[in-house]
Amino acid sequence: MPLASSVGLGWRMIRADLCRDPAELPEFTGPAAHDLVVIGVVAGRYRIESRHERFWRSADYGPGSVAVNAPHRQSIFRWRSSGPEALESLHVRYPAAAVHQTLDDFGVAHEDVDALDTLSVDDPYVSTSLAAVRNALAAGAAGLYADMVAESLLTHLVHTGVADPAARARIVADPGLLGSRELARVVDYMHERIGDNIRLEELAGLVNISKFHFLRTFTKATGVTPHRYLTRIRLHRAAGLLRNSNLSVQQVAMTCGYTSASRFAAAFRRQYGLTPASYRR
Repeated sequence: MPLASSVGLGWRMIRADLCRDPAELPEFTGPAAHDLVVIGVVAGRYRIESRHERFWRSADYGPGSVAVNAPHRQSIFRWRSSGPEALESLHVRYPAAAVHQTLDDFGVAHEDVDALDTLSVDDPYVSTSLAAVRNALAAGAAGLYADMVAESLLTHLVHTGVADPAARARIVADPGLLGSRELARVVDYMHERIGDNIRLEELAGLVNISKFHFLRTFTKATGVTPHRYLTRIRLHRAAGLLRNSNLSVQQVAMTCGYTSASRFAAAFRRQYGLTPASYRR
């Protein structure tokens, strides 16, 4: 049963769905989907078994457990709850285009993605990244942030699960800092489109590098991620409008790229220690 979805939030890199799972599932044949699916357990404990071709695999799941289903692989699943708590899981789906782009960045053949298929991933980075996606889903976070987390997670999965040492060396070579002109172009773009849902690939396209390299070089040049930098710009503009205009708080929020006055108020309070209304007074 679906509990929440990223559909409508402007996320481009992934689709994320929070689901309530049945306490027991008899044998179920999962379709051979085109997407790469990363599944994280949010609540509950259960034992799961999976069969691909003739061989069964099993694992004990609890909060933080992770599985990866590779594209085009049909498997049979069954599970049974081992505790009283309801079962919830987060499903993060990467479309084929995103997966192929990351494999291409490493110089890895597309068919090698099969190596990512696993019933249990013991990797704190993966678990933490999925927790960040879940929190972003709960907060209705903008696509820029969610896409950044998703890009980093997919790169990590390919880096650790598929790429050989030579491929890793190619991708981790330091691309250097953004030049002052390139950085100014990106920052000007943020200011000019402060009310828009700015995507990571838009910013990377301004300086003609991949999203992954842009994330690294921008963060290295400024000390913060593109998402955090954009948030600061938006809140600074909002503070000015609250001081010097007659726009309502809702209008200020919309002008500065927030679709919800409550999310705007929460972000503003984190930055300035006051609600927008209190700041205006």
